[in-house]
Amino acid sequence: MKIAVHINDMDLFDKKWPDYLEKQGIDVIKVNLKHLDEFKKIKDCDGVMWHYMHSPLDKQVAPKILSAIEEVYHIPVWPNYRTRWHFDEKVAQYYLFEAMDVPRINTWVFWNKEEALKFVNNSAHYPLVYKTSVGAGSSNVIKVDDKDTARKMVIKMFDRGVYPYTMNEFKLMGNGLKKYLYKYNLLTPSYYQIQKEYIYFQEFIPNNQYDIRITVIGNRAFGFIRYNREGDFRASGSGVIDTNPDNVPLEAVKESFKISYNMQFQSMAYDYLLSCEGKPLINEMSYGYVDSAVHECPGYWDDKLIWHKGHMWPEEAQVQDFISQIRTCKY
Repeated sequence: MKIAVHINDMDLFDKKWPDYLEKQGIDVIKVNLKHLDEFKKIKDCDGVMWHYMHSPLDKQVAPKILSAIEEVYHIPVWPNYRTRWHFDEKVAQYYLFEAMDVPRINTWVFWNKEEALKFVNNSAHYPLVYKTSVGAGSSNVIKVDDKDTARKMVIKMFDRGVYPYTMNEFKLMGNGLKKYLYKYNLLTPSYYQIQKEYIYFQEFIPNNQYDIRITVIGNRAFGFIRYNREGDFRASGSGVIDTNPDNVPLEAVKESFKISYNMQFQSMAYDYLLSCEGKPLINEMSYGYVDSAVHECPGYWDDKLIWHKGHMWPEEAQVQDFISQIRTCKY
């Protein structure tokens, strides 16, 4: 079996995948699929892996290339279409969660300024949480305390729009994310595509000191909690995690397995907040995540909620599953 791995300097997964593939006796071809001559090398491969990032360039290029491989060459890819189409797009996830009717935070998406203004003036209960569809590490996640502020956000989004990352947001990011952005020269807001002509609001759920991250890879669910940033209501990007499995609600684990199985996701990280009644509500999801946080978990649950002790890199689990999918034609 031969599997191609797209290599770039901005990722960690493509550094570990080849080692785990070779340990399984797989021939590995390291390629840059953005180059046509290297793209042609994958015709006789049994699979292709590309862990693309949430940069505008990757999000524009990778899905197109991966779709061509799937639809024309009929070669299994990681991530497949089901896993990737909603990546770093909260609006897409909103419609997916609505269609699936999963336990979720109340969310409102408007494509019309007048409808949005009617909502913030007459129907909304404050505070609200405003978000852009794209952005990681809590970028452009803002608590909106009153009607006047909400109106200003609506007008701004439907007129000139906003960039997903701003210098103020960079200041609030964890040191690890800031170093990453500096290293790859991604600190220019204009690098990111402007967001406009829609607005996304969520219900603000008080008294949450952390969120719950469940990462499902095949028949494994890794879980931990992430504490909020100091003096902030946001947890994403804080880097302050607790991997004690006793603190992870099994209801969130079960719901995550259910979504991943129903949607046939290869790998997915789910973020939950607790309702006022203590019920886990899904907030967002992403196929891309920090691998070391998963590795820090002391074990994982299987879909029978049986605990399996031991640290595991997500890349190893992904490689095992992808090889199995190819061999059994369950792709």
